[in-house]
Amino acid sequence: MAAGGSAGWVRTPAVAGLFYPAEPDELRAAVAGHVAAGPPPAAASLPKALIAPHAGYRYSGATAGAAYRTVAALRGRVTRVVLAGPAHRVPVDGGGVGVSTAGAWRTPLGDVRVDVDACRALVAGGMAVEADEAHAPEHSLEVHLPFLQVVLGRVAVVPLVVGRCPPGSVAVVLDAVWGGEETLVVVSTDLSHYLDDTTARRRDRHTRHAILEGRVDDIGPYDACGCVPVGGLLLAARDHGIAPRTLAVATSADAAGDPARVVGYGSFGFDVPRPLVAGERRWLLRRARAAIVVELATGEPDPLGDDDVPERLRLPGASFVTLEHGGELSGCIGSLEARRPLWQDVARNARAAAFADPRFGPLEAGMLDRTVITVSVLSGLDPLPGSHDDLVTALRPGVDGVLLEAGGHRGTFLPTVWDKLPGAEEFVDHLVGKAGLPDRGWPDDAQAWRYTTDEFADADAG
Repeated sequence: MAAGGSAGWVRTPAVAGLFYPAEPDELRAAVAGHVAAGPPPAAASLPKALIAPHAGYRYSGATAGAAYRTVAALRGRVTRVVLAGPAHRVPVDGGGVGVSTAGAWRTPLGDVRVDVDACRALVAGGMAVEADEAHAPEHSLEVHLPFLQVVLGRVAVVPLVVGRCPPGSVAVVLDAVWGGEETLVVVSTDLSHYLDDTTARRRDRHTRHAILEGRVDDIGPYDACGCVPVGGLLLAARDHGIAPRTLAVATSADAAGDPARVVGYGSFGFDVPRPLVAGERRWLLRRARAAIVVELATGEPDPLGDDDVPERLRLPGASFVTLEHGGELSGCIGSLEARRPLWQDVARNARAAAFADPRFGPLEAGMLDRTVITVSVLSGLDPLPGSHDDLVTALRPGVDGVLLEAGGHRGTFLPTVWDKLPGAEEFVDHLVGKAGLPDRGWPDDAQAWRYTTDEFADADAG
């Protein structure tokens, strides 16, 4: 490594010939082979962010290749990659996030330009420190550069080495350099280390579920060496409305490693969650009914210990569950913000609609077979104008659900309420009453949000 602090110097490779081939043609062929071997990317899926491993290519190259194959179509569109990984060898001063002061990082395939302005801005803003000593021997970022060069071509990088700091500190940094479509975020981590293969796969499955469900506090250093940057990405992704999906999981034993002492690997892509498909809707309806059955049979809430849950339903989500018995409403309870996995939210709201809606008595055992369950999965909340007239004008009858809040009171109407209140002004005026607000004068502190719903009913009930 050339020394200095001037952006004119180049960081030279630390692990070429060790973690990946040092000969350019061999390296390019290795990367291309790992990318080509990955599963075809989902249609119309172009991730904004990735999690990918950083071990030697012999062991984790295929798992990393599965991640990079999903962004191959972004070549020419992505011009900058924010690359964050853990510090394995030299601590970051202050334990936070460290940038490189180099103007470029070298690999056997050529030099990768560093976004020097972005790095300097992070330091100037107090979000990061200069950490060339930590970057010099570190492999967690370097091993990704040949993948970026082969798959995306000429891109600039923002190299971030992460020390012992809260995930929230990383989230702040990622948010500052998040950018638009021109920026890809890549977090580098391996999963479990040096367990036997069976135990490793079990632990990695739990870690995968924690990543999917956004449970930052449940991912520690024994689950993923890059747990801090992973947690930072999960926090930033939530704020930007994107969520993870599994691309590949493996252990070093899959590459003829020793099954008695393995390292786990996982790749994940982050993009806007896709809509639910018919099978997932049916699964949620069955699970909602099952939560009610458990409590009717045992008198206790369903413990929700399911392990075999469709992956899409593990993403945090908000829902309402409505019960109708004999054509009449008998319970409706829901959540307005995504604070837990969607499948758990639906099951808990089904239980609450059956037994804890204060407007109705608890559901009795003989009633369930004739009860229709409807699940409404909510989109995110989008702010609306706060004045009465502007709110009425902005609403889309038949489409929008609305949350209204003022003076410590709040109320919501699902989009289905438009069937009974088809006029926007009438809709708003009734919502004011539901929220418990005075019927004279419009509150100065009124705030409103709209959302849409994906609604589906229990077709087997009747």
